[in-house]
Amino acid sequence: MQPIVLGAWFPRIPQIQATLDLSAGQLAFALMGLPVGLFAALAFGGRLAEALGTRRLLTYGLITYLILMPLPAFMGSGVLLFGALALAGLALAIAELGLNVTAAEVESRADRLIMNGCHGFWSVGVLIGSAIGSIFAELRLAPNISLSILSFISLIPLIYSARQITDFSVPKPDPTEGEQKPITKPLVFISLFGFGIAMTEGAMADWIAIFMTDIFEASPGVAGASFTVFSLFVAFGRFQGDKLKARFGVEKLAGSFVIAALAGLLVALFSPTIIASFIGIAFLGLGVSLGFPLAVSAASTLPGRSSASNVAILTQMTLCGFLVGPPVIGLIAEFSSIQIGLLALSPALVMALYFSRFLRTHP
Repeated sequence: MQPIVLGAWFPRIPQIQATLDLSAGQLAFALMGLPVGLFAALAFGGRLAEALGTRRLLTYGLITYLILMPLPAFMGSGVLLFGALALAGLALAIAELGLNVTAAEVESRADRLIMNGCHGFWSVGVLIGSAIGSIFAELRLAPNISLSILSFISLIPLIYSARQITDFSVPKPDPTEGEQKPITKPLVFISLFGFGIAMTEGAMADWIAIFMTDIFEASPGVAGASFTVFSLFVAFGRFQGDKLKARFGVEKLAGSFVIAALAGLLVALFSPTIIASFIGIAFLGLGVSLGFPLAVSAASTLPGRSSASNVAILTQMTLCGFLVGPPVIGLIAEFSSIQIGLLALSPALVMALYFSRFLRTHP
C-alpha cells in the first residue's frame, strides 16, 4: 500500500501545473524538491536504521510519509511547492529505506529470494495509485483532497502491517575493526546503475502520456494506457525476477534487461504507429523492472559497512534518479520537444549498462 499515495500524485501534476500557472521550466524546478529531500535523508538514513531497528523505522517513516505526501497539493506557488516536495521527499526516503532494509534482512535469513517480488508489489501499488489518481481527476476532486483521503485510508493498514513485521536489529559495523569504512567504489557503481534505471522509470511516469498526446494525438484514455502498459510490464518482470536471478548470473541478467530497455526506448520514440510504440513501451518497462531490486540485493551484501548504510545510500540515489528524471525531461522538452527530451534517457541507460557488471552478491 505504501506507493499508492505516491502513484496518485503523478496524474495530478498537470493539474497542479495549471492551477499554479507554471511553465515547463518552472515546474521542472519545483519537482526538484523531491530529490533535494532525498539527498538530505542520505546524510542520516543508515544511522537512523541502525538506531531504531526495522520495526520502528518502518512505523515512524510511514507515518511521516503519509502526513507529508499530500502537502505539495496544498501549496500556492512554485517556490512553496518546491519546499513541500522537499519535505515529502525526506519522508519518502525514510519510508522506502525502512521497506528495503526490512526486505534485505528477510532475504538474508530466508531460504528463497524475495527482493524482486517485493518490488513487483511496489510497482503494482504505483499502478493502483495512478489509476485512482486518474479517476479522482476525472471526478474533478481537488488534488489536495484526494491525496489526503488516500493517506488517511492508508494510515491504519500500513501502520498495523509495520507493527506486525519482525523487528530486526540492523547490525552495525564491527567496532573491533575501527570506524566504518568509507563508501566503496562498488557501492558507488551499483548506485549509479540504480540511478540510471530509476531515472528512466521516473521520466516515464510523468511524460509518456504527454508524449503519446503530442506525437500521436492520442485520446486521454489511450495516452493514459501507455503508462498502464509500462507499469504492467515492470510488475511482470519483477515477479519473474527471483526465478531468473536463481537461474542466471546477476551481472548477465542485469545487462540483458538494460539492453531490452534501450531497444524499447528507441522503438517507443521512433515508431511510425502507436501500436508499435506501445510494444516499445512494454519492452522498456520489462527492461527496467529488475534494476532496483537486483541493486538492493547486491548492495546489502557488500563488505565493510552495515547493510543498512549500504541500502540507505543506494535507496536515496535510486529514488533521486526516479525523481530527477521528470524535471530533466521537462527542461529539455521546453527548449526542444518531448521526443528529444525522452531520448535524453538513453545516456542514463547506457550508464546503467556499463555499471551492471558490478552487480554481484557477496557471501
